[in-house]
Amino acid sequence: MSSDRHEWFLNQVFCHRQMLQQYLRKYLNSAEDIEDVIQDTYLRIYGIQDYAAVESPKALLITIAHNLAVELGRRRVSRATDAVADFDALGVSSDGPQLEEQLDARRRFEAFCSAVDSLPPICRRVFVLRKVYKLSQAEIGAVLGISQSTIEKHVAKGLVRCRDHLRDHGLSGDVASMGEGRPARRRRDEGDGR
Repeated sequence: MSSDRHEWFLNQVFCHRQMLQQYLRKYLNSAEDIEDVIQDTYLRIYGIQDYAAVESPKALLITIAHNLAVELGRRRVSRATDAVADFDALGVSSDGPQLEEQLDARRRFEAFCSAVDSLPPICRRVFVLRKVYKLSQAEIGAVLGISQSTIEKHVAKGLVRCRDHLRDHGLSGDVASMGEGRPARRRRDEGDGR
């Protein structure tokens, strides 16, 4: 990406981060949801081909973030009602190890999320952009203004710290497998960065 795009993004969009956080607090309760919506908003704006034609980047920022927050709320309500409608599909009467496996998988996934949340902010941001959103190092460097070697170091640091965090909590095994079968924002690339 060009340095002009990078400068435009920093000076016209990224500078409104604090205002956007305050705005999203009206619609979202958790800091994690707010951060996810902000990151998704930034990715959409940064991907605009003709960014120079945007007359009001701040208005575009607020509109996209608002729409993403509303959509997040709708998905959650839809999932809640779908779960009630599919009560029979839950297999409540099943005696098999399926429930234990699900509980174990959920416990491992929550431990992995905790491990990612425990990373330092810039390391967590790079780690999530690279491993969850699967952005290239060049794309991350363009958005965050850091070198590819710094990105590699943060990703490696994130993998090591997540592995250590999981070991400390009695969960050994492959860090890359922790996000399998989960929502995209927590899904991990298999085989990367080992």
